[in-house]
Amino acid sequence: MANNEDRYEQIIATIVATTVSHIEGVAEMSVDSGATFTGKLFRSTSNSIQVTLLPNNLVTVDISVKAYHGVRVPDLAYTIQTAVKSAVESSTPYHTQSINVNVVGVVFR
Repeated sequence: MANNEDRYEQIIATIVATTVSHIEGVAEMSVDSGATFTGKLFRSTSNSIQVTLLPNNLVTVDISVKAYHGVRVPDLAYTIQTAVKSAVESSTPYHTQSINVNVVGVVFR
């Protein structure tokens, strides 16, 4: 089952990455997990997206991004959350339990 779970996690991560890459205000997906800001431990700190499958077809998603200077961070985080929720729930049998957005840096244009 672990192999299937890994495959589903990768599929969901791809959906999330594609969705986030089209959101205005996102400069880049960050390789920094944001662990120093949130205190969370991730399985791999080299990924900007962490997907965790839970029982009952639930999923949690942790996303680390860098935002462009001048973008309102709360608005950007909300936009990312709603877009990711919609994309994951319309493309997979999973429902999102939580979508955590970590803005770990600012990029000047």
